[in-house]
Amino acid sequence: MSPLKSLLIGAALFAMTAIPEASAQNANQQIPVIDGPTYLMTYIEVIPSANARAIAAMKEYRDAARKEPGAMYADIYQEQGQLHRFVLSEIWQNRAAVAAHTQAAPTTALLAKLKPIELGPTDIRIHQAHSVTPPKAPSANSVVVISHIDVAGGNTQNLIRAMAPLSEASQKENGMVRYEILDEVPAHANHFRSFEEWSNIAAFEAHNRSPHVQTYRSAVQPWLGTPYDQRLYRLVN
Repeated sequence: MSPLKSLLIGAALFAMTAIPEASAQNANQQIPVIDGPTYLMTYIEVIPSANARAIAAMKEYRDAARKEPGAMYADIYQEQGQLHRFVLSEIWQNRAAVAAHTQAAPTTALLAKLKPIELGPTDIRIHQAHSVTPPKAPSANSVVVISHIDVAGGNTQNLIRAMAPLSEASQKENGMVRYEILDEVPAHANHFRSFEEWSNIAAFEAHNRSPHVQTYRSAVQPWLGTPYDQRLYRLVN
């Protein structure tokens, strides 16, 4: 495995287990780390001509990962409109299982196979549940939306307060299959990801036009460290 990949995995493990510095402790003091279900998202971007090769490598990884101790779910998603971009979405029983998995043979083998065809370094992100529905196996016909939420200027608690009514109302909507807001702690307390699964595009569109979503988006706009960015995906079987 290349030094770059070793550094990447090491950084991910350090983020899970290292004692934060004083600034990080201040940011995280109201967001305790939960040693329970741990959500792993891996962002992959390859040269478009190598899509089939990348998918074959990811399927081999997925099937092996599902057999590892502590594995709950492991799925592959391909971005609509940008078919050379993928997200591996996984749920593990706890952080120890993730730590072992990131050093296991399936992970190192996948990184080695992707290296010759990737456009950028594989990005591994580790989260815990902030507000989630019970996990379930995805449906091939669903609309999946994965979004990165990053606030700046000490607005983490403002964001958390704004997300509470959003999550509560969204989980009750027609067509909602799975709705998760995930917190990237302890690495970045101000980074969240949302994972949404809707039964069809009409449900997704209705959700985005709903009053609670519009109120939320208006509230968070001044705090965002990156543009509001929703990306649609489909399950890779």
